[in-house]
Amino acid sequence: MNELIDIDDLKGAVANEPAALISAFCKTIADLLTTLPIEEVPGCIAEHLPSLLSCPDLLTPEQQSPNGEDYEKHEVFLCPHDDFSILAVIWPAGIHSPIHDHQTWCTFGVLAGEIQETIYEAINASSDCRDAVAVSSTHHIAGSVAHMPVNASNIHCMHNPGTTPSISIHIYGGNSAKLGANVDKIYTVRT
Repeated sequence: MNELIDIDDLKGAVANEPAALISAFCKTIADLLTTLPIEEVPGCIAEHLPSLLSCPDLLTPEQQSPNGEDYEKHEVFLCPHDDFSILAVIWPAGIHSPIHDHQTWCTFGVLAGEIQETIYEAINASSDCRDAVAVSSTHHIAGSVAHMPVNASNIHCMHNPGTTPSISIHIYGGNSAKLGANVDKIYTVRT
């Protein structure tokens, strides 16, 4: 079994080299994917993500720039074997994602600003169900991390409740360039 890299040890040596920190993080993800059952991978990635989020120069200026009024995704890394993708998501003030679920697993963390995440459940188990009810809400601040379960309900909505843009880092299973938005279904709220 390959030994996982301790990102905290590496961080001091590469504090001014975000590319080296991202590379080490990607190697850790690749190692997790080859050594753990897939159900454990998103949670284990969440344990390593805070070190990456604490790098102040993690993203290039282009990866941090909002170019419109909606949220926008920027590629940080695409695994050459299509195993995972890392994206930076820029959230203008007040913007909401639709209520959605994902095609693959997901781990995310807040790099800057704040994100309000609301978790939903579908009103029934029918594969064509598009109605959901809110079941919980979490306020994530810079440094916060979360992950969606594998092979279970992962319906949520993300919102920047602040007055300035927020940035989140998302690690998805698969190649986001090939998967597209990685959204399985869009839901509406049932009250």
